[in-house]
Amino acid sequence: MEMIVKTGSLTKSYSHKPVVDDLDMLVPTGSIYGFLGPNGAGKSTTLKMLLGLIHPQQGHIQIFGKTLDTKNRLKILQNIGSLIESPSYYRHLTGRENLEIVRTLKNAP
Repeated sequence: MEMIVKTGSLTKSYSHKPVVDDLDMLVPTGSIYGFLGPNGAGKSTTLKMLLGLIHPQQGHIQIFGKTLDTKNRLKILQNIGSLIESPSYYRHLTGRENLEIVRTLKNAP
C-alpha cells in the first residue's frame, strides 16, 4: 500500500518541553485523517511540520513519496489544502466542501 504521508521519529520541543515526541505516522493514499486531542497535544505543531511551516528538531517527513525539504516544499504544497487553528470556515459545510471553496478562490487544481 502506498503512503501519501510518512514520518519517522518526528520530534519538536518548545522551551525544552516536548510537544511532538518521536512520531512515526503512516497515512495511506486515499485516506482522510483528522487530528483529535486536547490543547497542547501537538496537533497543530505536527500539521505545521508537515506543511514545512516549522522545522522538526529531529526526524523526517515524506509527502507524495518525496522527502520534504526547503528545495521541494513549494512544489509539494501546490497539491495540499489545509486549515490549521481558528480557520475561517462555514460550519454548515463539510471539511472537504470548505477546502473546495478555498481551492476555487485560489484557482488551484
